[in-house]
Amino acid sequence: MKETFHSGRNLLTPHGPERYPGLLVVKPGPAWEVFVIVPEDGATIVARGGEKVYAYETFDGGRADGFELRPGDQATVRRSGLPYALVEWRVERAQGEGSLAGAGLE
Repeated sequence: MKETFHSGRNLLTPHGPERYPGLLVVKPGPAWEVFVIVPEDGATIVARGGEKVYAYETFDGGRADGFELRPGDQATVRRSGLPYALVEWRVERAQGEGSLAGAGLE
């Protein structure tokens, strides 16, 4: 199943940079318990599970969708430059609940 979201660009993740080769993954500060994935346009993230973007509203009326990824889901930044600095995400859900099968992550 494929879904489209208009959201913020960066995803929070409980997993460290070694789990996302080729992507910029940072820990904003020593007190942070999560990392932040900072993808470029066109980048695809193969989820380990628990990656998320929070929904929010801006003071001037913008609305960002929130979503959470499950193991094996694939999320691609399709385009940026949307109003309110949002990006378009295309999320393809993995086959089977909580499965990494088929994603090469077993």
